[in-house]
Amino acid sequence: MQDKSNKKAAFRCLVIIVDGNIRNQVTEFLADAKIPLSYQMHGVGTVRSDILNLLGLGDTHKSITLCFVPREQSRLLLAEMNHALLLHKKGTGIAVSVPIDGLQGWLYKLLGISNTDPIHYESEKEVKKMSETITHAMILVSLNPGYSEDVMCTARTAGATGGTIVKGLQCSPAETASRFGIPLQAEQEILIIVVPKKKKNEIMSAISSAHGVSSPAHGIAISLPVDAIAGI
Repeated sequence: MQDKSNKKAAFRCLVIIVDGNIRNQVTEFLADAKIPLSYQMHGVGTVRSDILNLLGLGDTHKSITLCFVPREQSRLLLAEMNHALLLHKKGTGIAVSVPIDGLQGWLYKLLGISNTDPIHYESEKEVKKMSETITHAMILVSLNPGYSEDVMCTARTAGATGGTIVKGLQCSPAETASRFGIPLQAEQEILIIVVPKKKKNEIMSAISSAHGVSSPAHGIAISLPVDAIAGI
């Protein structure tokens, strides 16, 4: 019989994307909630409005925050965040909860669990159990610089409503890049798109067909399940 006392808690990664002007409010909210560790990045949001584009306001600065919380706490935090940051107000931002399947021992301890062993889950099994409650997916697309707007246009045609562009670096070893024909271009753009689950396959297929590895964009897309969401 399995010792239930050794059962490891499940965690979620909260991905919070908001307008840059309320970045400090997110930081204060997480501090008040006693979240011990978070990461904050800058990005650029995409806006569909043709009027905003004509006015030169088509791109807006975004703040992307990542933090880790116990599964039981994630939905309550999203509800409180939705109220505190007014995420229900159109255009303010979005926050999603993403299942994770591993944490390093030190982070496990930092989050308040006494067991210092790394945690491991059967992620696919857990996601299968949640299949009835998962309504959205988060698509991440790694691209060569300058192609994010084209990819976002393709995604919109397939049913997406908007996304956030983050600047990043490609860290693939030379042999991997050579094997898969990926140019060794360190600078990359990461396009983050949250979409209804039923539209995920169509959107990813459209992106892969028009902007895949064999295209100048050299796009690589993955999706993650979202088991809770605020702001949509």
